[in-house]
Amino acid sequence: MTGAGEGILRGITVLDFGRVVAGGYCGRILADMGARVIKVEAPHIGDHIRLLGPQAGEHWCMPPSISPIFMHCNAGKESISVDLKSPEGIVLIRRLIPHVDVVVENFTSHVMPGLGLGYEDLKTIRPDIVMCSITGFGPTGPLADAPAADGIAQAMSGMLSLMGEENGYPHFAGNGIGDTATAATAAMAILAALLERFRSGAGQHIDISMMHTLLSLDGAAAPYCVASRGEHKVPRSGRAHHLACPWGIFRGPEGKYIVIMTTGPGSWETLVRMIGREDMLSHPKFASQEARLEHKHEVHDIIEEFLMSFETAEAAYQALAAERVMAGIVLDPWEAATHPQTPPEMIRPVEYPYTGEMLTIATAPRFSRNPTQVGRAPFLGEHNRSVLRELAGLDAGELDRLHAAGVLFEDSTVGHLDLAPDASTPRGE
Repeated sequence: MTGAGEGILRGITVLDFGRVVAGGYCGRILADMGARVIKVEAPHIGDHIRLLGPQAGEHWCMPPSISPIFMHCNAGKESISVDLKSPEGIVLIRRLIPHVDVVVENFTSHVMPGLGLGYEDLKTIRPDIVMCSITGFGPTGPLADAPAADGIAQAMSGMLSLMGEENGYPHFAGNGIGDTATAATAAMAILAALLERFRSGAGQHIDISMMHTLLSLDGAAAPYCVASRGEHKVPRSGRAHHLACPWGIFRGPEGKYIVIMTTGPGSWETLVRMIGREDMLSHPKFASQEARLEHKHEVHDIIEEFLMSFETAEAAYQALAAERVMAGIVLDPWEAATHPQTPPEMIRPVEYPYTGEMLTIATAPRFSRNPTQVGRAPFLGEHNRSVLRELAGLDAGELDRLHAAGVLFEDSTVGHLDLAPDASTPRGE
């Protein structure tokens, strides 16, 4: 039994072949909940998001080869760098499998079986293993081997058709939802499979596709489209909503935007009285939902004029909140992270070699008995020796030979980690 204060997945070991975000963030969720997650990376480059995006600014600097997105997707993991094109590399991985509860991977569907590391191969080594394969489109069908990324998943799931201005280009969701939603769904499925293994003793293979994850998570448009067999079309409505008015994004003071949603009985009436336009309640252009939708641009102009009468967006929001009108200021990620509503444990300081303290976003669940933990992201190949010594039984001579032969790779930064006070552990407080 897991004790109070310990990670809820303590004792579970995950071998994580996940790359980029859809694969990587799945393992991160499990690591935050206490699983031991061992990330398998290619030599020299590793996961290519290690170097993605800005690495430094005027007042901040990332550790070597650890970008902000890599840190976010790989906090709390260990890293081994193994050449999977080498027969010896495959042998090493197979030697780890008896000690592993879960394997996560997001290659296209034929890669792992082609390496001799497919589910049918691994279950001969450990029959109760849980394997989760994340792909763009699933293991069968005409797109089974097609490459995919977040934007492709948004497009092919129907999601992209819903976003953007009327009669204009569709707009991407800019937060990588195709990746992170798939990662979270995969983590949920892994936990369910582990629960079933606890009951039955049997492992299983899980398939998760990005396309179908986003389709299944559409709780607004897709149910109507599918129930009507495609007859019901949901138009792009930009900053407004196609079924309700006012319900949308409005320009406010200070260059800010405020979302207002009038839902439930009385909310429209309350907003109109706040604005001082009770005449709108009986005006034929505004008295009904259908009429307001037809004249939504006029409604929006009136609301924006009201919002701009406040000195600050916060003052406008507080006035709306005081009357129980559902509203929210459009915040950027840093504003959201530092908002008084965001608890301190959501943004964790984690100590890194070379750069010191870095802020890391925690995963969202807050457990009363087993709080999540956030560790630092690993350097490439940082744990080759410790993991392969412990789980594969390799001695120092074998490890040296495999490094010299290029089967294993260790980033040059790893050799200097003994100078850092936290170098002995991959997991922060």
